[in-house]
Amino acid sequence: MRKIKILTDIKRHYKHSWLLLIILLAVASLSQAQTVRSAAAYYNRGNERYKKGDLDGAIADFDAALIFEPRLARAYNMRGSARYIKGDLEKSIADYTRAIEIDPHLALAYYNRGKARRDMGDVEGSFADYTRAIEVDPRLSSAYNNRGNALRDKGDLDKAMADLDKAVRFDPHNALVYNNRGLVRRATGNLRGAIADYNRAIEINPLFAEAYSNRGNARQDSKDLDRSIADYELAIKIDPSFAKAYGNRGLARLFQGDKLGAEKDFDQCLTLDPKLKALLEEQIEQAKRRLAARQ
Repeated sequence: MRKIKILTDIKRHYKHSWLLLIILLAVASLSQAQTVRSAAAYYNRGNERYKKGDLDGAIADFDAALIFEPRLARAYNMRGSARYIKGDLEKSIADYTRAIEIDPHLALAYYNRGKARRDMGDVEGSFADYTRAIEVDPRLSSAYNNRGNALRDKGDLDKAMADLDKAVRFDPHNALVYNNRGLVRRATGNLRGAIADYNRAIEINPLFAEAYSNRGNARQDSKDLDRSIADYELAIKIDPSFAKAYGNRGLARLFQGDKLGAEKDFDQCLTLDPKLKALLEEQIEQAKRRLAARQ
């Protein structure tokens, strides 16, 4: 009888142990689910705050999400974007780098780090990040766009054009991409193609002041001065603080022989942005040499 009692106690012991284990597993599972839900809740609210421009609130929410889930790569990426807009480039790069360490296939983190590195003056690092973003996501239009701009700055216009063609193909309703491709086409002397790109950019975004000014530049190159001035005036109407548009209109007026109007535009350009002085003076000298050659 004692032996039977011992066996019964053992069975009860194991029964209670299994029950305890099941309870512990259930508690752990619920705790883990709660942690995931909490991280997602903070992350989602952080995104909403980011979209509304509440960058400090967004950063606080991404901080909270990372407390619950320290390997949430998306939260590092978004916190980096909020810090980037605030101008904290070093911390934004650190966040993008951490996101990449956790998830090496997060193309947007490479792209975002590329932008921050560009602003820090790290041209090669920026170029490498755009390239890696494209390798991870071959349809990421924004990465082609930015790498195309970098190639244009390097003077490699053929490769820049190839990248911007792809950017247009993958995002055909992005006015900025057409504007940037127009810059490359103008640099290669394809003024008709450049104007076509600026036209498309303006169709997509009729308030795109830079596209009007750039179209004015292409028309000025084509010696279509009246229409180039009309474009600069539209750019200025949209953005009265657009310093370069005043400078460009001044150059067109100079070519028309309107020296007084040109001087007023040059003065307004430098009042709005004194940093343009060296560039503007160089452009004025070039214009005067061209005018002298005509006489």
